[in-house]
Amino acid sequence: MWTFIVAVSWFAFRESDSSAWVGIITFSGMIPFLIASPISGLLADRMNRRNMVVLSFGGDALVVGALTALVLLGQVQLWHVVVAAFVSGVFRTSAEPAIQSLIPNQVPESDLLNAITLNAMTRHGARLLGPLIVIILGGVDKVDVKSVLILSTCLYAVGTVVMLRIITVSKGERVVGQSAVKGMMEGLSFIYRNQTIAIFILLVAFHCALVMSFESILPVFSTEQLGATDLSVLNLLVMGFGIGSMLGVLLIAGVRGEKLKGQLLVWTGIASGVAPIIFAFMTNVASAVFMTAMMGASQGVFMAITNVYVLTITPDRLRGRVTSLYTLHAGGIMAFANLGYGFLADAISAPFIFVTTGTIFLVFVVSIMAGQPILRRVARTGQVAPSTEAAPASA
Repeated sequence: MWTFIVAVSWFAFRESDSSAWVGIITFSGMIPFLIASPISGLLADRMNRRNMVVLSFGGDALVVGALTALVLLGQVQLWHVVVAAFVSGVFRTSAEPAIQSLIPNQVPESDLLNAITLNAMTRHGARLLGPLIVIILGGVDKVDVKSVLILSTCLYAVGTVVMLRIITVSKGERVVGQSAVKGMMEGLSFIYRNQTIAIFILLVAFHCALVMSFESILPVFSTEQLGATDLSVLNLLVMGFGIGSMLGVLLIAGVRGEKLKGQLLVWTGIASGVAPIIFAFMTNVASAVFMTAMMGASQGVFMAITNVYVLTITPDRLRGRVTSLYTLHAGGIMAFANLGYGFLADAISAPFIFVTTGTIFLVFVVSIMAGQPILRRVARTGQVAPSTEAAPASA
């Protein structure tokens, strides 16, 4: 996924000389999280979750492979990239709730934080490994987009094969006589009826909208602020975020104390707002990469902990739908935010966007942590009220 994102972002910026096109393509890849998430979540509660992931990864390999063929033939246009990003996003949206719902079925609840954070470490590690392979493949001075897309296709195929090794049979319980629409509405109702989950999803929504939606402005930041002339600097920035995220979640993989978990939620929320503000003032590559690592560490831990709280509270039969709606709020908002920031970066400076969004999130997270009783309890004790919902009769 990350080799694909790096390749198409640079291709769009190089071909159009505009951050707006990068924003459009990023939007196309993320908008499926808003459109398809409810259906994906319902399927994740009715299908074998492993099989759903296999089909999604295989579909992504075919999509990226088709775009690679167009590039190799010299027939690719920007609208081809937009379509490929959208279809690839649909497949990613299908895989996400299935993967997240599968994890709690493989470990005891006492190890759930460890499992979620280790899974997050592999995700963020991919954000380091993908661009690193790109640099090794194409050389630091010039990276060929064609080679990157070929690599992305191969990696998606390998991921498909690896998922076939999962032997856990995991799926939710289908309620007798329940229609698809009613099933989706049940998940939505559970989220907004459960105040604790609703608060965590609100936190995630603001976090994603304000401090995680920067993919569309990184290319112009790398050229105007850091003097980049090719893909290598953008690669380094993405790698910095990846290594920071990976190390951050690795450090909390062994956390078992509930109180510490609550404290980490508070401090990484604050750090998520401060880091992009500092990043905006970086003028050399080394310091900029260091700050993207700080951004990655704070954001990765914050998202992992909120995810653990949501999965802990949610009953297994609803995990697919609740996880998909969690993803909907995150990915859907990031789609529109990246689109808007891409156009804004052509009108105003990218550093100004980083400072403004970081400041707004910092004010928001401090205010809600101080003013919301549930979050004050989480910060003080790490405890959230468990779900009291009784499971209905199932087939």
